[in-house]
Amino acid sequence: MHRFYCFFLILILPLISSFAQTPAQRVEIQSLIDQPTAGSLEKGEYGFDVRFFPQGGTLVGLQAGMFSRFMIGVSYGGVNIIGNGQPEWNELPGVLVKYRVFEESDFPALSIGFDSQGYGMYYDFADRYEFKAKGLFAVISKNYSMGYLGFLGIHGGVNYNTFENDDDRNVTGFMGLDKSINDQISVLAEYSLGFDDDAAGALGRDRGYLNAGVRWVFAGQLGVEFNFKDILENRKDINAISRELRLTYVETF
Repeated sequence: MHRFYCFFLILILPLISSFAQTPAQRVEIQSLIDQPTAGSLEKGEYGFDVRFFPQGGTLVGLQAGMFSRFMIGVSYGGVNIIGNGQPEWNELPGVLVKYRVFEESDFPALSIGFDSQGYGMYYDFADRYEFKAKGLFAVISKNYSMGYLGFLGIHGGVNYNTFENDDDRNVTGFMGLDKSINDQISVLAEYSLGFDDDAAGALGRDRGYLNAGVRWVFAGQLGVEFNFKDILENRKDINAISRELRLTYVETF
């Protein structure tokens, strides 16, 4: 039942908050850890993204702002890329398409899109990723200036995975926030309800997925993240919190 309350908060929290704080002016982020935000690359911008995760896993992504409010991306990776084991590559590259429907004003920004890239190991027997891809999604984001306390971003959305064939395709939701510590360092937290990963034969235990991390961005372009994933230990097959290192870079054509 607590996850239904979270689902309700996902929809109303950014709207309620829009009346309580001063809108912020800052560089937008396109994602938290695994969850998307309504932020988008501008026309002429491109981004490079590398993740290092357990079992020698590596995932490389490239994104580009093609038009105003519209960005695309592609990614590919696998496990045992680092180490001495035989590399096991993902079945297919991941594809991202995102369109920003409404710009942020007194109300949250809204973006819709499709993302086929899941995270962690790809399980051939289940035809899915360890952490499932978003699939079709809609997300709202609102950013606030808190004076000397820095900036706060609140994000929430819904998604429907249409292609990972594990017989659990429910509509689900996610929420998260990013809070700046100073002009370079921010903390991240996100929660996925996991309604699409709680069936009897699924990998999840019906707790949802909670992730948190720290992001350091310097020179306005290069970012380093250290993330803790599945803090609630929702996975049935692994009773441990995963650790992930992520590098990001944004530049203009």
